Amino acid sequence: MTLYHFQMIDPTGARRDLKSLRVSDNGALWREILAVAADQSHGGHIRVTNEAGGIVVLVGVSTARSLQARQAA
Repeated sequence: MTLYHFQMIDPTGARRDLKSLRVSDNGALWREILAVAADQSHGGHIRVTNEAGGIVVLVGVSTARSLQARQAA
């Protein structure tokens, strides 16, 4: 399992670390991203990096919520 770091980037560019956790697959990774998006206000971005510091996912909160709505439909 890979360790991923979740960070919130607000519209001003300020960054806030949210959590770090080990995830076994991409499905679990996206479930965590969608859970983070549900708790955030619109306008920011969610950045997920791997153990080496490489960006794995960079997605807007609004886009993540849209993906979640499509998945639920």
